[in-house]
Amino acid sequence: MDQLKEGLAKADDKLGTVVDGGKAEVDIGKEETKIRDATRDIGKKVIECLDEGKEFDVGMIEEQYAMILESRKKIEDLKAQQEEYKAKLKD
Repeated sequence: MDQLKEGLAKADDKLGTVVDGGKAEVDIGKEETKIRDATRDIGKKVIECLDEGKEFDVGMIEEQYAMILESRKKIEDLKAQQEEYKAKLKD
């Protein structure tokens, strides 16, 4: 009976690890979408400046660039978590 309980506990732990890994994958996708959106917004601002003959000022895109950097960091952290989950599953 104890072996059965132990086996079920291990299976439950592995299932939780798989679910967590899946959540991390979804979160990575969300961050990648944020990067694409911010990149698109930067492009729009640059094109607007060019179309209107205005000088381009980096300050115009600092907020979007900061979001890109933040999302890159989150993706890096999430990928590290995924590696931990994979290692857990191998145990």
